Amino acid sequence: MTRAKLPALGYAYVALALPALLLGLQHERAKTTLVTGAAFAYLWFIASLRARLVRFDPDGFFASVVVLGGGAYIALQTLAVIGGATQAAAPAAACAATVIIGSSLAAWRARKIARWFGQAGVAGGIAVLVVGLVEAAGDWTLAGGRVFASSLGFMVWVVVTATYLLRR
Repeated sequence: MTRAKLPALGYAYVALALPALLLGLQHERAKTTLVTGAAFAYLWFIASLRARLVRFDPDGFFASVVVLGGGAYIALQTLAVIGGATQAAAPAAACAATVIIGSSLAAWRARKIARWFGQAGVAGGIAVLVVGLVEAAGDWTLAGGRVFASSLGFMVWVVVTATYLLRR
């Protein structure tokens, strides 16, 4: 796989993480296997995003924010998915929101995306954060306690971003 195609691993992340979210607590080995593959794909996706952000923002501020948020997110999401811990939803959502907002601001400020698209990214990041806070405060999830809506929102962003990166 070439560096130009690495954003496609965002699709692999979603394809592996989504079934892991949907599996019940009785399928621990399958969930662990899926989350492991998802984490591998996600880390490479984040690396490809970082490479693009460094070009947009040469001092590296936004790229650093995205990498730190991305690394913390995957650790917290793993804890939430494997352990079913809704307490990890809010911190994971905060990390996901950091990735979304940081990358949206970097691309918007560099004028690599339309203003409305940058604003939509920032609004989406805020929405992911708020939903994560509600999930944690109310011990709330979708689909009978298995699916974190904040994670679904982040996965939508990953698919949109991977598509954008592959088209450029």
